[in-house]
Amino acid sequence: MQYTEIKPDMTIADLIRSGAYGALADYIFTDMTPDRCFAKLSEFGFNTVGFVQGLHRMEELAASDGKGGATLVRDIYRDEERLANWDLARVKLLYFPAKSSGKNRDDAGPKPYALVIPGGGFNRQWGFVEGESIAAALNEKGIPAFVLYYRVKQEPLMPKPLEDMYRAIRYIDENAGQFDVLPGRYMLAGFSAGAVIASEAGSLNFGWNSAPADIPNGAGGAQRWPGADVAKPELIALGYTVVSNKASFAAYKAAPEGSAAKAGAAAFLRRVGGPLVSEASLAPYELLDFIDATYPKTYLVANEDDPVVPIANTKALDKKLTQLGVPHITRIGRTGGHSFGLGTGLEVGGWLDACVDFWLRS
Repeated sequence: MQYTEIKPDMTIADLIRSGAYGALADYIFTDMTPDRCFAKLSEFGFNTVGFVQGLHRMEELAASDGKGGATLVRDIYRDEERLANWDLARVKLLYFPAKSSGKNRDDAGPKPYALVIPGGGFNRQWGFVEGESIAAALNEKGIPAFVLYYRVKQEPLMPKPLEDMYRAIRYIDENAGQFDVLPGRYMLAGFSAGAVIASEAGSLNFGWNSAPADIPNGAGGAQRWPGADVAKPELIALGYTVVSNKASFAAYKAAPEGSAAKAGAAAFLRRVGGPLVSEASLAPYELLDFIDATYPKTYLVANEDDPVVPIANTKALDKKLTQLGVPHITRIGRTGGHSFGLGTGLEVGGWLDACVDFWLRS
């Protein structure tokens, strides 16, 4: 097909106004503020993140169903649930069907799938960097992919995004025939805040087979964790993840009053640990304290010069997984910063190819 031209000096607003992406346009970047809406694409790493490929795939999908791609945007909660809980109406799942080469019989039939969870500080979702670009690249490998748009902005927010992740997995598995996927055969790929969500799928507190429990909500009370009941992920891929709330809380307390660093850290921590955030309310999400040798196979990727999430997080999880004997690969680049998506042209470039090979190799 003839794709809409995408140039570095275009803005996100230009993409949305183009009309090329139909119903999928709402998920290029969620909860936009003017500084994001009118930022040039070059500011997001035009050649690095791979979002041109992702946008082209979105354009294909928008033209595929005669409805601007609306049939590929799914509500995973029932009508009555969304009516009773305002925030559930914003939870969406985007379906990216696998592409077939047409040259191999193995292309036919149900396949394992990937659930992609973009980041955004639990404030928004950087879909075109850490969602659609990843899903499009997976499609090129013949892998069906789904991008999850989970709940954000609330204080406390957690563990609601975890509930959204598990509901998405159950929804996909229950509709496996419709999506042409193998139920229970999946990998998770999370980035930044999305990696925090994905990483919990292997934890003892909130993992794939966790039991119901009461947890502190950071507002002077407790809330009920309903538990999870899904198949174990075959692999969890984590891009520039946070694993230590203790370290984040300590950095927050040490940051100068009135600084941007303190304000940014405070907002993130309140979404995890509640408006009365404390070490106690953050403790259930201290990943390194709640994993054992049953943690799923893992792929870690990050850069040394990440200015948002210190590389110490990735290194700490790598060390813990090594101690536990959990099969994993850690890819760390020297430069490339944060939110690099596919990382094309960076030292970590090609990480997704290696990750998929690690996942499907058995």
